[in-house]
Amino acid sequence: MFRIKHCREIVLKILYQIDILQISDSEDAQIIENYFQSFRAVNPDEEQFIRNMIQQIHEKRGEIDRLISENLIGWKMNRLSPINRSLLRMGIAESHFNDQKAVIIDDIIRIAQKYGDQDDYKFINAILDKVIP
Repeated sequence: MFRIKHCREIVLKILYQIDILQISDSEDAQIIENYFQSFRAVNPDEEQFIRNMIQQIHEKRGEIDRLISENLIGWKMNRLSPINRSLLRMGIAESHFNDQKAVIIDDIIRIAQKYGDQDDYKFINAILDKVIP
């Protein structure tokens, strides 16, 4: 059974840790490996999805961050919380290989409601709706 919602939450946790610790792209592999060694709660397909998402985010991070920055009105990327930055990056990265815009945005909003501040999901929804084609 493939649990995509569970996978997205794991991706968020890994990205959050990388962002908070300010780990470079070359060092993040160790964070990912540590996660999979410590928490064996994913099957091989889920692990592959998680790895692909993180790789997609790293490969296209400049483009993704540019899209986010262009759509922030009165905000700068570095002022966003690590959770919000990670959620926006996840949604945009996944939209490059998953054409189900509504599903991606709905799931990212659900995760934002769970892990973000009270009204963060509204902000995230507005940005993703503008950026995801």
